[in-house]
Amino acid sequence: MSEGKIIDYSRQGKVNKAFALAVVLFAIGGILIYNFYIGELMLLIVDIALPILLLLTSLGLGYGSKKAIDYIPGDWEKRKTWVSFSEYDVMSDEYEDAYGDLYAHPNDTISCCCILPVTVAVGGVIFLFQSFGSELINPFVDSVLLVAILYSIVSVAGFVVGFRIPQIDAEDFFKAPIKGDTYKFASELEGVPGIRAGMSVEMGVRAGVQTILGAEVKSHVQGLPDTVQVKVQVSHSGFAYPYLVGTIYKGYPVAATTENHRIRTKYPALLEYSMDDDVVVIVARFDVPEKSSDVPNISTSDFRKLAALLAVKLKENYDASNAQ
Repeated sequence: MSEGKIIDYSRQGKVNKAFALAVVLFAIGGILIYNFYIGELMLLIVDIALPILLLLTSLGLGYGSKKAIDYIPGDWEKRKTWVSFSEYDVMSDEYEDAYGDLYAHPNDTISCCCILPVTVAVGGVIFLFQSFGSELINPFVDSVLLVAILYSIVSVAGFVVGFRIPQIDAEDFFKAPIKGDTYKFASELEGVPGIRAGMSVEMGVRAGVQTILGAEVKSHVQGLPDTVQVKVQVSHSGFAYPYLVGTIYKGYPVAATTENHRIRTKYPALLEYSMDDDVVVIVARFDVPEKSSDVPNISTSDFRKLAALLAVKLKENYDASNAQ
């Protein structure tokens, strides 16, 4: 089965044709107004008002073009596999190349706020050029060239941004791969003594087409069952502050307490013990001063040392629970 039978682009073609027609009509309108409309507002209409209206129209048509892509439901053959972070990076790059145009890029919403003033600024430059009576070739040819260039840039920029914002109507498929600070720090656990870290990836195969259906960062203590886990958390309070949460299901009961450790890192290591029903929880973090003249920075090397310390403490607790 080809991708065309999983993804239906037939409705999108109609929206794209409507976009092309809209650009042509705007360009013709701008050229006609410039050459045949006599009035003080002529240049403002051609160089600023129409480009802004075209930008908004292009944003809407770009959004509509994305939503016009239809996912055809069907049964996927699912399987889970464990991969290293480097392997996952390769998989996610290939996934983005194949399906990057299908999932949402919500951060591009900010681009909408950026291209509007840029459109006004570029239109303003052309407005000043034309208001002084400057000519490149002759008034008619100049109007055709300037309108064609300005309107083409504005329409393409608006369409691309509008297209990237939404996701196609396929709730369980074609989502952006896991990235960000949590993934970045979790990947640093790979190769840490006592830690087995990687990605649990759910793959989907449908008649020859393969995709990533889901992915989750997984970290365990080597040699121990999955009931002992390590999770990376990242707090953002002026800087990215990573810490680790270790859990042991039915581990050796502990009292709520705190331990300080010197492990040759910039900041002292802090271990916080607690119980959550039958689960032993050990939070490992750095004791970063609340007031400092410098922005705190936790290096990769220090973070790996903290993870190694947590692995030792988790193993000690697990061994104690099994010695009873």
